[in-house]
Amino acid sequence: MKILVISQDTAISSQVKDRLYSFLQIVLASCFIGLVAQIKIPLYFTPVPLTGQTFAIMLMGALLGPRKGAQAALLYLVEGCMGLPVWAGGQGGLIHLLGPTGGYLLAYPLQAYLIGSIFKRVGVSLIRATSALFLCCILQLLLGSLWLGFFVGSKNMLTMGCTPFLPGEALKALLVASFIKTRKN
Repeated sequence: MKILVISQDTAISSQVKDRLYSFLQIVLASCFIGLVAQIKIPLYFTPVPLTGQTFAIMLMGALLGPRKGAQAALLYLVEGCMGLPVWAGGQGGLIHLLGPTGGYLLAYPLQAYLIGSIFKRVGVSLIRATSALFLCCILQLLLGSLWLGFFVGSKNMLTMGCTPFLPGEALKALLVASFIKTRKN
């Protein structure tokens, strides 16, 4: 029987450390998204609530970059599909992914990826960063609204799934851009 002895001289390769660090960033980011998703304000005129999810998606995409941001959003979706109560209001399970808000959820990895990609290019200008974040939010809202259209009809999909959320998304974009700008200065 051989006994493996690891001395203090044995070092974990930097590649293994980097992968472990990336893995932890992705897992913790998905947990952060799930935590912030619990901020939920139902609206009487639409099945889509106001939530903190998009704030977390924007922040994680901007901080982690395109690949890790999208992976964190994807892991968040997997956690929800497995039944963990990570979606808005403590919801979880595949049935919720197939419901009226499923299109918004499915658009999160794309949103995080785009934000991560764009954020590398726009620099730290508050106006440019806010604009880029807001444009990604609009895309996510439009994709979610298309899905919502199957439940509320194509006439109502934008008035129930996009337009009411634009001011809030603009504010979230400004908050994230401000945070990133102060962090980089």
